[in-house]
This record gives sequence, C-alpha cells and structure tokens, in this order.
Amino acid sequence: MDNSMDKIRKILIRAVSAAAFFAAALVMHINAGAAGSGYILPASSTQYLTEDMVSPMSAQIACYARNEIYARNGRMFDSAELQGYFNQQSWYMPVYEPDQFPDNLLNEYETANIAMLSSYEQQLGGYPTDGVSYSYDPVYQYMTSSGGTDSADDLTVNPDTCVLANSDSVYLTQEDISSMSAQELCYARNEIYARHGAIFNSTELSEFFGQKNWYLGTISLDQVTDDMLSDCEKTNISMLRQQENMVLSGGYILDQPGYTYSGVGSYSCAAAETEAVSDYIFPESSQRYLTDADIQGLTLQMICYGRNEIYARRGYIFQSQELRDYFNSKSWYVGTIPAAAFSPSVFNEFETANVDFLKNYEFSINADGYQVY
Repeated sequence: MDNSMDKIRKILIRAVSAAAFFAAALVMHINAGAAGSGYILPASSTQYLTEDMVSPMSAQIACYARNEIYARNGRMFDSAELQGYFNQQSWYMPVYEPDQFPDNLLNEYETANIAMLSSYEQQLGGYPTDGVSYSYDPVYQYMTSSGGTDSADDLTVNPDTCVLANSDSVYLTQEDISSMSAQELCYARNEIYARHGAIFNSTELSEFFGQKNWYLGTISLDQVTDDMLSDCEKTNISMLRQQENMVLSGGYILDQPGYTYSGVGSYSCAAAETEAVSDYIFPESSQRYLTDADIQGLTLQMICYGRNEIYARRGYIFQSQELRDYFNSKSWYVGTIPAAAFSPSVFNEFETANVDFLKNYEFSINADGYQVY
C-alpha cells in the first residue's frame, strides 16, 4: 500500500500547467516504448531508507535511485544515460533544467535519502554515468526482483480530475482562486493532503477523493506532517484556507445533508505561469543569484522595491502604505502573512542571498536606505 501510494502521489509532480502536462505526457508516451514505468524505491519520499534497504544495490542502482528522487520532482539531467532512463518512465514529468532545480522542493525524507544513497554509492566506488556500453537491464532486473513497481499501469492522471492540479508545485495567486466557491476552496486545500495519502474523517471528502484514480489513502490526516509538505504546499494551504473563510464566514462545512459534487470544477494555475516579466523588478530573484549587472542603473527606490518584491512573492503583508500600494497594483500579489507572523525560513537560498545582496547595496548608497512612507 505504501509503495502504491507514493507512486500515485507524485505522478502529477511539478507539472507547470495543464498544457505542459499533456505535452510532456505525449513525449513520454512516444519515448517509453516497452520499457519500465515504475520506481526503484517507491517510498523514498515518505520514509527514511535503512542500510538493509540499500545493501542489495549495485553502484548503478544506487545512482539511479538517488537521481530518481530528483526525477520525481521534475528535474532534468545533463547525463544522457539518466535522461534516457527517466524518459522511459510513465510517471516522469521533466520541468526543471539541472541548474535551475529548486532544492526546496525536496522534503526531509528525500534530502536524507539522497545523502544516504550518495554515501552508499561512493562506498562501492561510485557509478560513472554515460559509459560506452551502459545498459538499463540491471536496473529493471533489480526492480523486478526486489518487488519494485516495474510494471505498466493505468495511473496516468488527467489534470481535469483535480481541483488545482499544480498546487503542489506552483504558488497560487489571487487570480487563480478568485472565482472558486467555498466548497471548491475546501476541496482544493484538502487535495494537497490527499496527494500525500491522507485518510479523511469526513465522509464527503473520502467519497470525493475516492473517485480519483490517483488517490490512495494510507495514513491518517494528522500523520501528514509539515516535513512531508513542501514550502509551496504549506503556503498554498494557508492561502486557500484564508480565501475560503473570506468567501464564507467560518469556511465550508463538510458532511451537511444533501451535499453534492456537481458544482466542483477543475482550475488551472496558469496565472502563476504567465505573469509578465515586466511586472517584476527582478523576475528571477527566486531562481538565481542577482549580480551587480542586474542592479546597474536602478534607483534607490527600485532597489528597495526589488528587495521587498521577494517578500511580496511569499505573501508578506506590508506595514508601509507605499509598499502596500505598490504591490497591490501587481496582479500576482496577494498578502497572506502578517509581518509579525512572517518567517524568512520560507525563502530558498537564492531569495535569502538576494535579500542580503540588495539590502547591502541599498544601504551602501544611503546609510538610511530608501525611506518608505
């Protein structure tokens, strides 16, 4: 059951839009042929690996298993060997270039398991990819002999069966959810937990998600802990809950007599993917380190706004009227976290470094920085 749950839970992993999902699925269908469609380590994102689990592996298997964790999260590979292997897996959804992969997509289990597999692989002498005569046969043989999931199935997920198909990988905007009912917002919030295999006490939610071919409840809702959720998922849960309470005071009440699913639709997170680059001062400040060239010619005010733009993306509610007015004019901004409750721990390493970089530059120009009103 745990193996099946993990296989199902991340099939939609990191798809950036419904269009991208279908395009990538078509490519995978063409490339897959009669090769495998399963996992080497089905539960590596939901439990810590032990020495007993990895000891039967060769260096090649350990290498592939380690990179399988990245592949589940949409990473592409410089290695032709690895890219070719994962292209054959029906669950694989390539989204991120190798140098653009955001490590904060990995949860605590995945991070620890990558380290363990890397150490084990090195103990065996390491596995050099892209050798002259590499073969995937040992990998598929291992998966078959170890009880892995090397078998074709009909678990391909149609995004239309989800309320918000991308809510595990795309930060939602107000535009994404503004037309949703309280019921849909409630379902979308719980859909994030459902992807992690949550079993619901609510009959209504159990029946709704039980109709989905991607859902398999394996653990109680209170066992879906924060370390199993990405920063993106936690932010979206908070935003959906807030919007639900705005639409209906007290939120949607589950299990009321006569409830129906007929009004529950499927929504895209497309707005989060199509924001105009011109709507940002630093469009890539969450994806790379800013340099002196990025800030050349900018005014002190723009440097200050650019620094606070990093906070704004994370839902920070500004106390300054000037900053509130500026960011409220942006279609992508929705304030969800009061200043007193905001923690910089939501930043990834690029954002943390860029906040410091911009702050240091701002205050090097003027000892008092830019004075907002």
